[in-house]
Parts: sequence; structure tokens; C-alpha cells
Amino acid sequence: MQPAGTIDLGPVADRPADPDERELPRRRPFGALVGVLVAVSLTLGGSLVPAPPLTATATQLGGVGSSFAVAGDRLYVVRRVSDAAGSLTAVRLPGGEELWTSPYAPTGERIIRVDTAGPVVLISGGETTGRIRRTDAYDAGTGERLWWVPAELVVDAAAGTGYASTADPPRLRALDLATGRALWSAEPGDRFTFTAVGGPAPAAGRIPPRDAPKSETDAVGGAGGATVATGAAGSGGRLALFVRSGRVELRDARTGAVLRQANPLGAEALPLAGLSVGGVLVFWYAERGGTGLAGLDPGTLDVRWRMPYDIDGGGIGRCLALVCLSSHGDVLAVDPATGEPRWRVPGVSYVVEARGQLIGLGAVPGGLGPVRSVDPATGAEVADLHGWRTGARGDSVVTRIPIGAQHTIIGLLGPPSGALRPLGTAPEVLLTCQSGPSAIVCRTATGTLRIWAVRAER
Repeated sequence: MQPAGTIDLGPVADRPADPDERELPRRRPFGALVGVLVAVSLTLGGSLVPAPPLTATATQLGGVGSSFAVAGDRLYVVRRVSDAAGSLTAVRLPGGEELWTSPYAPTGERIIRVDTAGPVVLISGGETTGRIRRTDAYDAGTGERLWWVPAELVVDAAAGTGYASTADPPRLRALDLATGRALWSAEPGDRFTFTAVGGPAPAAGRIPPRDAPKSETDAVGGAGGATVATGAAGSGGRLALFVRSGRVELRDARTGAVLRQANPLGAEALPLAGLSVGGVLVFWYAERGGTGLAGLDPGTLDVRWRMPYDIDGGGIGRCLALVCLSSHGDVLAVDPATGEPRWRVPGVSYVVEARGQLIGLGAVPGGLGPVRSVDPATGAEVADLHGWRTGARGDSVVTRIPIGAQHTIIGLLGPPSGALRPLGTAPEVLLTCQSGPSAIVCRTATGTLRIWAVRAER
């Protein structure tokens, strides 16, 4: 018997087509498509023919060595012209109109991440393993390249600041996102992790989502896709550093000045990672005999609560309003304000956010992949996602290729609970997809990008 709320599409190739999984037609010339839609509207009065969940609008050529990312109502495409030259194109969604194209120096294999910070868009490029080697900043309106650095930047868009860190020696540098100008640097004296206070929360001490194991990278955002980290307001211009020797520092994001520092758990507890969520600084620490979690006041660094808990290498991450702890094949969610357990999800390695939904990642054939969507209030399974693939990290689009089939089913996880909404079936194999508020973009085996407009669910 299936759990309540599960939507099982079954062996799609072996059963009659479902109305919600109808085949998506290959794109016709855009002018012809508009003409047909206008004619139908005039003939039928525009009220007798419901709009399909997905409507093909455009095709973008990608090619070998290309990669892409969807950020809001924009599609960014990097095309490799030669080993030493490439281009970056911004495309408006869902129509597919090109806005601008600028030179882009290829860095590694693909776009790893796109960050938006007001009028600046930051393109992080690197290797297929997920290692970022370079960050380029462009004017989002004109495509003019503003500056670049040969490093990965962790972006706090609310403070207008980007951070580059090194482990040997342990050093943190801050740059102005508008100009690329160096703001300050610090050497904490030991290995460290960090988070913006009250702003975008990391999953293991980084402002964007944590670096994932390769098996998880393959499960989320592989095959030419990229992670999109859109800046959120509310950082307050402060940065929290969790130093491995036990010290926690609050710094001004723009000047680097130390506002407050403390050893909140004493010299025997060593911070491993931290995040800012629910008005609390939560950090994972190690001490003799095990690991645990503690909540700190973000202004005074006083300890609000503390709990011992055996956390394995999966670490900690934000689960919307809660904090999720990975431990030996399950995930526990706790209230960041009190440390009280809320719910537990068995049989998963991580629970990750996807535009207001929660997805549990667990063991699947070939490594790690989505196994269920998770109710944010109770931790209960909403939809069985075995056989589905997710898009980029933080994306709610999912795809499924039935065994032996040459078509791809496209779906979305819908708020607020993570229910699965099948949208249609594309008549070809799609390697990866990403979604925005109004469109879904998918990459084919040849590198071609298909664009569909998405009808909002009523």
C-alpha cells in the first residue's frame, strides 16, 4: 500500500497515456505558433480550449562544452567557441528572446553556479566535479563584464559582499560585488567556516549550499546544469565565523571589524560548521566523546540551548524554518529557537530545500538521488520520487525517463507540501532541467536547450 499523498506514475511506457502526461510537441517556428494560437482564440473565443501545463516557446543552441542556468526570468548560456574563447548569452524567459551576448573565458568544463545581487550577475565556472575556479561579474542589464577573480566567491547579496577563502593558510577575503574591489582580509589562525547573520543560510558553514559529495552532485544539477543562489535581504551586514579552535566571531561584513567574539562552549568544543536560521546562530561542534549542536544569540553569542547528537559526515543544513541533522541513515529536524526535535525522516542521507519544498536524498541505483518529498510540517512522505531526477540544487523541477523509453516526463513539486504535479512528456531524452517562475529549460543529449512556458496551477 502506498503512503497517503503518494503519486505513483507507474511504468509509464506500459500503460495508457495520462492526460497530464501528454506528449509535448516539438517546437514549431515561433511565428507560426503565435499564428495558430491567435486563430484558435478567434475561432473559439479563447475560452473553450484550456492552456496546456507546458507550451513550447523556443529552442536555444548549446553544443558540446556548453552549460546553462535559469535565474528568475533569465536563462544564461555559456557556449564554447574554442579552447581559449567562449560566450555568455542572457535570454528572456519564457519567450526565448536573446538580451545580450558577451565574451566569456572558458574556465574548466561548465557553469557551476549563478548568483544575482541587484544589478550584478555573477557566473562561477569550474570543473564537472563541482570545483569552482573562477568568478566573473557582469552588468545584468547590458552584459558588460565588470570584473573577475580566479577564485570561488561566496555571495552575500544583501550586504553587497563576496567572500573568498583559503585553507592553507586559513584566510578570508571580502570583495565589493559592484566593483570587485578588495574590502578587507582576515587570518583567523585556524580552519573556519562562516555564514551571513540573518541572511542566506548555508548547509555546512557556507552562505550558498554546502559542497556536496560527488554522488550528490550527480544527483542534483549534473549534466550541464548549474546551481542558482539568488540573494535574499536581511543579512544586517554581519558575518559569523566559526573557528575550529573554539572561537566564534561576529564581524562587520563591509569592514571586517570584529564586533564580538567568544568561546561559547569552552576550549573543549570545536566548531565544525554553522548557519543562521530563525534568528539564531546554530553550529555543529565536536568534543571529546562525540558531536552536538548549539544555538547562539546572534547579538551576544550567549548559548540559548545545547544538545549532544551523533551527527555524521552529512552535517547540518537548513530545512526551511528548521535545522536538519544527518545521522547514520536518517535526518532529524529541530527547532532552531529551542533545539527541540520536530520530526525525523528515516532512510535518507540529506533533506534539501527546493523552492519552499523539501526533498529527501537517499541511496538509489548509481549513487545518491531523490527518494521522496517531505512535508515541512510533519516530515511525512508526500510523494515517492524513486525513479525521478531533480534539477539544480534548490530547484523544484523533476524528470523521469521510463526504462527503455526515448521520452522524458517532466513534473514540478508544488507548494506548500511538495505534492508532485506531472506537466507533460517530451518526445526525447532530456539530460537535465531547470525551472523559473514562468518557464522550464531542459538540455538534450546534443546540448540543445528546449524552453517551455509553464501555466500556473489554479
